[in-house]
Amino acid sequence: MSNTEKYIAYFWASRLCRGRNDTYETLVNVFGSPEEAWRQCGNGAGAIEIPQEEKNARLISERISDPNLREAAVRAVGNAEKAGIGMITADDENYPDLLKIFPGKPLILFYEGEIGRINRCVSRLAVVGSRNSTAYGRDTTDRLIKGISGFDVCVVSGMARGIDYCAHRAALDNGLFTAAVLGCGTNVVYPPENVGIYKKIRDNGVIISEFPPDTQPYKSNFPARNRIIAGISEATMVVEAGLTSGALITADYSLDAGRDVLAVPHRIDVPGGTGVNSLIKCGAVCVTSSSDILTALGLETEDDGEKAKGFIMDDALDEKQKTVLAFISENGEAFEDDISDAKGLMPQDVKKALSALEIGGFVKRSSVGSYSVR
Repeated sequence: MSNTEKYIAYFWASRLCRGRNDTYETLVNVFGSPEEAWRQCGNGAGAIEIPQEEKNARLISERISDPNLREAAVRAVGNAEKAGIGMITADDENYPDLLKIFPGKPLILFYEGEIGRINRCVSRLAVVGSRNSTAYGRDTTDRLIKGISGFDVCVVSGMARGIDYCAHRAALDNGLFTAAVLGCGTNVVYPPENVGIYKKIRDNGVIISEFPPDTQPYKSNFPARNRIIAGISEATMVVEAGLTSGALITADYSLDAGRDVLAVPHRIDVPGGTGVNSLIKCGAVCVTSSSDILTALGLETEDDGEKAKGFIMDDALDEKQKTVLAFISENGEAFEDDISDAKGLMPQDVKKALSALEIGGFVKRSSVGSYSVR
């Protein structure tokens, strides 16, 4: 059987089984493989009876000879080949290894870029959050990813507006490999304004989807997309999310598979903080520095922790942040107003600098609102 025929068989099987592992197992138990099922059920074979003792036998029997499913599979694979879009099945060597053992894995993926690089990275981290991100969320995402840039981590996200976009951009800017999982065809740019980052990921990372070319970004596609983001990754980090955010769906998929969930703490008086703060209350790893990420991924040694912190100190602190940090170091403890008055800085600039320093692990905030050096 040619590769084209194999891809057709796997796409057909994925639609036939509706993404259910138990139904797919029944198909394999009866026929041996998707390719053999495709062969036996084609060419006018007529209705195929599945032994009734097999789980989901009725579902498969009713759908297995449906000509529309077969035509859709041939069309999807043909369109991908015409567009130069790669395909990979769940039993291929370069299929993402963590996704291969994930419940509900896609039987076939469409991709553009270097999909095999995912498995060659030492670790894979999903970074997700609100589409309606705040300056705090975007700045935090940039800083945390910059802080892990000395390690071979693949940053996985969904190329949505907001935190997803920031995660991909920060990864590319800091020399990290990044994978974008779409809720549409790989040749459909959504949202349209992300065309620039889309091209950069396609050329320097990988774009992945279980949906065939030209599939539009239907709302129902995104929960399925989120399970792939979680499935590829050892851990999922949520930066900003309300209680109804799709990022929490990704976190749930990670938890269900026994993988780590990380959450960046947020202000309690804004909607974007409710979801992530709830995750922390429920036991998610609280991330206040890049070292927390490295520890969760099993990458950090004592020296590595200093190295991660050093990236932030050497490369990311601007003059205002250095001024604020120096003042706190000299005085042992300081409030926002103390710093603003002593250094002639605007209150909003002091607040932003303190937020960055706290995320970077340089200062800590007391229960009364003062800051001191960690």
